[in-house]
Amino acid sequence: MASLVSLPFLLAGNYAINVWRNAQDYVRRNELRVHDSVDGHAYAKALWSLDQARLIGDGRDAKITFPGQMRLLIVRMTAKAEEEIGDSWAQCQLTLTDPSGRRWLPLNFILSNDISRDLDPKATPVDGCDAASRKPPAKGASALIEEKFVVPADAIPSLSVRLSFDSTRPDTISFPLRLN
Repeated sequence: MASLVSLPFLLAGNYAINVWRNAQDYVRRNELRVHDSVDGHAYAKALWSLDQARLIGDGRDAKITFPGQMRLLIVRMTAKAEEEIGDSWAQCQLTLTDPSGRRWLPLNFILSNDISRDLDPKATPVDGCDAASRKPPAKGASALIEEKFVVPADAIPSLSVRLSFDSTRPDTISFPLRLN
C-alpha cells in the first residue's frame, strides 16, 4: 500500500526531470540569442567575416535563369583562427533568415559540388560548413566556407546569414547580406 501512495510522487518527479532535460536540449540545439556582426567578429575561436554573396538566377550574374521567383544564392564566409579550434566548430550550422523568422538551410554537399562544377568546371569546389568543421584551420590560418541556398526572390533584400556551432548555441552571429 505504501508503494501505491508514493507512485504519484515518483511519476511527477520523472515528468519534471524529463521536462528539464527537454528544455536543456532545446536551448542547446536552437539559436536563441542572435548577435548582429560585422566583418572580423570573434566567435568560436576565430575571426569571421562575410567574404561574398553571389546571386544567380535572375540573368545578371550568369546566363542561368531559374524558373519562377526562385534564385540561387552562394554565400562565402572566411574565418581566421585566433587559437586552436579543436571541437569548437562541431555541428556547424550556416543558414539564411529573414526578419519574419523564415529560415533556409543550405543545399546538400553533393548538389552543392555539382553546381560548383557547372558554374566553373576548372575550379575546385569550396567546402561547406560541415566539412570545414571536421578539419578546422590551425592557429593563425584561415578557412573559406561556401554554402548554396535556393530562396524566393522577394526574400533576398532582407536576408541575413546566421552561423552557430554546438559549442556556441544558443548564441549565434548574424551578418546582413544587403543584396538588392
